[in-house]
Amino acid sequence: MKYSLEEINKRLKASKRGVSLRQRGDTLSLRATLPPRPNSNKNKSHQQDIALGMYANPAGLKAAEDKAIELAADIVKWKAGQVFPWNNWISGKLTQGSTCEYWVEAFKEEFLIKQQQFSLGTWKRHYSLQFHRLPAKAELTKDLLLRTLLSLPANTWTRYHTASSYSKLAVFAGIDIDLRPYKGKYNSTDIIKDLPTDEAIARIREQITSVRWQWGYGMLAAYGLRPHEIFFATVEPKPPFKCHLSEGKTGARTIAPFYPEWADRWKLWEQQEFRTQKVEYWELGKRVYQGLYYYFKKIEGANLAPYDLRHCYAIRVSVVFELPVTTSAKLMGHSVTEHLKTYQRHIDEKTNSKAVERAIARFDGEAP
Repeated sequence: MKYSLEEINKRLKASKRGVSLRQRGDTLSLRATLPPRPNSNKNKSHQQDIALGMYANPAGLKAAEDKAIELAADIVKWKAGQVFPWNNWISGKLTQGSTCEYWVEAFKEEFLIKQQQFSLGTWKRHYSLQFHRLPAKAELTKDLLLRTLLSLPANTWTRYHTASSYSKLAVFAGIDIDLRPYKGKYNSTDIIKDLPTDEAIARIREQITSVRWQWGYGMLAAYGLRPHEIFFATVEPKPPFKCHLSEGKTGARTIAPFYPEWADRWKLWEQQEFRTQKVEYWELGKRVYQGLYYYFKKIEGANLAPYDLRHCYAIRVSVVFELPVTTSAKLMGHSVTEHLKTYQRHIDEKTNSKAVERAIARFDGEAP
């Protein structure tokens, strides 16, 4: 069913509801012939507008049509001799279109329509848990959103991402609130710590006893792939051993290996079979985590996570190979802004250290 102003009014007219939907600015209202409002100086029924306080987005239009049908039913009862329930329409009482449950379901419906494939998994991981904290039958208000957010521990991933989810829900429902000051000081860039050296990465790879998982590990190390992307990667069997990614979180792309010697030495063009059916990317990533952790537990000094290999790639291409940030970001399949946000501090630290080392190495004099 289509939810546009024109389509809704066609349905209302065809069903002879006696109510139409109108848009004023960004918000919606109903128009119908109604009895005089309480304390009105009029004594005859006349055409009136009832402001709904709903925005003219898909969810608001859908809720507005429900309200139009509800108003039409009240008009029928009024014409049959009952008192028109003005209190239901002008006192701001709770309606079905203003509950948390209603707005969350409406937001989910639009989210799944707009997002690309595998979006249900994204919904479950990034929105569902946060929205379950809201009382389903309560009215969705800015006070409720703020109270629920502040009940979460400050300066944590949970508070930070819940604030983001609630902000999107508030905009969708037409609630004017700025939750950014309450996100806290959580900084995802602080999580990149104690990364393995390139020598350690190569050593750990040689101690993985499965040829299949050696290949998967090597792909993460040499090409900086996200764990789920190894299911969609193929490598050219000749220099410069480019990797072609058919799909993934940020779509298809072509990636160069750093170091190229790793791709050659490890024969990464000899594709190992990682089968996949159409499941969520996060599930594929989870399989990779579980598979590699099995071997990491058996290897002394393998204190790393599969995603650390991607972090190492990002820093390597910037520090060792000194690629421009635009090139580095493109190879990794994210924006320049995201690249700088995540890696700049760590790149700067290593770049400064390398610069100092090179300066000392070039000095051929003697200290006074």
